[in-house]
Amino acid sequence: MSIIERAMNRMNGAGPGELEKNAPEVAASEPPPAPVEPAAAAPPPAPSAPVSTPSGPAPGAAVAEAPAAPKPVPRAPAAAPYRAQLPEPIGENCLYIDLERLAAAGLLVPDAPTSRQSEEYQQIKRRLLGNMVPGMLPHDRPANLIMITSSVPGEGKTFTSSNLALSIAMEVDHTVLAIDTDIVKSDLSRTFGVAGRVGLYDLLADDRLELKDLLIRTSIANLVLLPSGRNYEATTELLASQRMRDLCKEIAHRYKDRVVLFDSPPVLATTTAAALAPQVGQLVLVVEAGKTKQELVKESLQQLEGVQVTGVILNKSKQPVSRGYDYYGYYYRPNSEK
Repeated sequence: MSIIERAMNRMNGAGPGELEKNAPEVAASEPPPAPVEPAAAAPPPAPSAPVSTPSGPAPGAAVAEAPAAPKPVPRAPAAAPYRAQLPEPIGENCLYIDLERLAAAGLLVPDAPTSRQSEEYQQIKRRLLGNMVPGMLPHDRPANLIMITSSVPGEGKTFTSSNLALSIAMEVDHTVLAIDTDIVKSDLSRTFGVAGRVGLYDLLADDRLELKDLLIRTSIANLVLLPSGRNYEATTELLASQRMRDLCKEIAHRYKDRVVLFDSPPVLATTTAAALAPQVGQLVLVVEAGKTKQELVKESLQQLEGVQVTGVILNKSKQPVSRGYDYYGYYYRPNSEK
């Protein structure tokens, strides 16, 4: 029966009983009338026990039993919020470094438990720091300027540079300035989250820029960074320029306790490494164990002819090399060898 027919029946005097008796089924488009049930006390939200009131149920009222509360579905504990992939800036030219992210990438971080890797980097940095003692090297170039390079990409050069920077930053008597000179890949800058910032090559190309305005202090107290920068023009010529020589003198002598690490492109990939090598006091060549061919290493040494190769780091080695260490091996190249 439609709403109009019901209204007309009421106007003609039809009683409620007749309306219900003569009413057809409700159309699907009309909402069904709510069923009428005997009154009962409303069940409380919690328990699954029968519901009753202190005074008992009302006369004639049915005692309702509350449905059993569904068992809570166990949920996995919420994952701890992970910090952003890039460190967050905490001020102008000051950077927060996410130590958890670095540790997950296999890098050394302050206050981490002693490991085989940390011990081996102790061996490496002790030799490099020892070479800084006056008279240890047969030249007068600043021994606190250390260049890390490799023959070809993929040998672990930036991984080594980053770990050395972090390891030296843990020293009490030394600070470290890590400089990214690989403008093409900028892996060191990416590792520490400073890629895309104004840096070394912008400084060399623009006389209006000053070093102090580009250095980035970090949340690791003894670690300072200089990104590769955003200027991609004439990078080799800039590294061989007088401005670069002046810069090296400045950073070598301004702070006597500072170690400067240059993460350089591979020797055989660009001419950048050969241009930078004469500016530094120590040069370390990273070699991937079991992969880098001897011919490539020899060719790299020829490219660096006239430059003192301080040492070679055998990276990714699974063979014991000294004192039982079998992940990173450090081989010191005697000064008498060419």
